[in-house]
Amino acid sequence: MLSFDNAYNGKISQKKEKNLTLLTFSDLTYSKDELKELNSQLVDKISISSKNNNTYIMLQNKQNINLELSSINDKFGVRIRAIEQGKANIESVPTTTANNSQELMPKPKSTSLEGYDYTNYILVMLILVILLIVLWWFKKTMVYKNNNVSRDFTMIFQRFLDKNNQLVVFDHANKRYTMIIGNSNVLLESVEIPEEQTIKHTEKTEKNFDSFFEENKKRIQNLIEQRQKGKKS
Repeated sequence: MLSFDNAYNGKISQKKEKNLTLLTFSDLTYSKDELKELNSQLVDKISISSKNNNTYIMLQNKQNINLELSSINDKFGVRIRAIEQGKANIESVPTTTANNSQELMPKPKSTSLEGYDYTNYILVMLILVILLIVLWWFKKTMVYKNNNVSRDFTMIFQRFLDKNNQLVVFDHANKRYTMIIGNSNVLLESVEIPEEQTIKHTEKTEKNFDSFFEENKKRIQNLIEQRQKGKKS
């Protein structure tokens, strides 16, 4: 392990040649040259020297080795570890296998999430089917109501008096109503009609109302004007 006076941010390079391994520390100086013999099964000797603002560490190996370097103490030191090359390769295999095994193992969270999404899909489809049934029922109900209204209501006569008002005559519940509809909604007449008088007499009735309209057009217009004046006042 090497210790530095300051945090070391330089580059470290490694070179191997036969039974020698050279480590080069750039931008680093060492006060003196040293040579030490080691009582190790992997490394015989280690030498440290400094030249041209670089520091060199030479290791003489007994066999092929790999060097592992790691920064410690916030870059105030470097740990150098020599490992037999064969053992390093053997030890790296179980690690890779373990990692692959972890990747192949199913994740419980993913499985439960897939089931949750599938359940949501079924619920959404059921809700859509129910909505379609409700819409179909609502449409049938509205058609039925509209049909009932059309049977109870019969338009006999209608004629525009001006751009805002029209005269209408219709039968409803055995009664005939004569009204002005528009800006002025006025009920002119409401009379009972015999049950035997049906829509078969519509053409004759329309002719009668045409005559009635022409004869009373001026009176109807005066009535509309009076109605509008009453609203303004």
